[in-house]
Amino acid sequence: MSWENELYVVKLKALSSWEYSKKMSLYEIKDYLEITAYNRIYNEYIKPGLLYFTEDLNALARELGVDGIVPKGLYIMGIYGGEKKGKEEYAGLVLLEHGVEGPMFKFRLYNTKDTLVVPIDYLKRYGVKVYRMIYVGEINPFRINRHLNIILSEQGEAMLKKFLGEALELNARNISAETLNKVRKLIAELRQPPAVKPLGRDKYYVVYRSSRAFTASVYIPDEDSIIESHMSYAKTRSEGMAYYYVAILNYLAYIVLRSNRTFNRDQLARPLLAIYIAGLSWNNVDERARNRIIELSRRLHEKAPNKEYSNQRIALQEVAELPEFKELVEILDAKVDKAKLNDALSLMSGVGIETNEGNTK
Repeated sequence: MSWENELYVVKLKALSSWEYSKKMSLYEIKDYLEITAYNRIYNEYIKPGLLYFTEDLNALARELGVDGIVPKGLYIMGIYGGEKKGKEEYAGLVLLEHGVEGPMFKFRLYNTKDTLVVPIDYLKRYGVKVYRMIYVGEINPFRINRHLNIILSEQGEAMLKKFLGEALELNARNISAETLNKVRKLIAELRQPPAVKPLGRDKYYVVYRSSRAFTASVYIPDEDSIIESHMSYAKTRSEGMAYYYVAILNYLAYIVLRSNRTFNRDQLARPLLAIYIAGLSWNNVDERARNRIIELSRRLHEKAPNKEYSNQRIALQEVAELPEFKELVEILDAKVDKAKLNDALSLMSGVGIETNEGNTK
């Protein structure tokens, strides 16, 4: 280690007589200073700041040992048919029913009463698939309540609109005017990415809310799955690592609550950076503690309530009563450096007047 990279803490000595003068040379003033080694080299000291200000997600992924970080899922408009516009609502891309009967594909869109029937060949023609979507309103600490089936085109927005338009033409005589108008409105309003690439089935995902209280859960895809834009995620090849990082994220969210702090509005990749700053990355925790954290996380995924909450603060408070979570907090409280933890909390939260900031349901 070269001396240029070493860091020191310099403080004024507590002297009974202090006679400072601008004329004093560096050689003279050194007797008034107390210099101690900081025990960290410069590159280590500035690394968290560089990761934060450069937003280098590849570098952060390497530090955490994960395969990749996605701060925002897929932007989709029209999931539930949008907001009410006056008295008019429109159809949503979420499917209430769907299935194949012989050469035909049948499906019913959210907020409609009629089933649409199209030749199954239309799915291939327009690149349309039914995806399993993980939606922000369905995630709680250590729990994804359910997935939503949603219809999208892997070839982009225009092809999905053409598919729905063709479906209306084929079914116009057999559906109500209400359904017809709602689907037409959906065609005008819907938005989806130019291409849809499902999550890898050979990966394990750390999925968390990207706004306010960043509660998290493990997701293991077994079908064509996507994650929508109100959520962030990290992917890893290790199932144990996914359970570990979900435990750490929920712990940090709980500590924000316990510290009477307010959650920042936009979290995105910040909670993952906070893990690194807090010194709780995979390789920073000893194997024995890490294995116990993984085991507790698995149990919490089994025991966490499958229910809706008005906000995630309530969800965290309820999970905090489980003995497995209490043990998890005890382990991590003993492991984490308090100064580093405070730095991490400052990245995701502030101190102020409490508001209704528990996220969407």
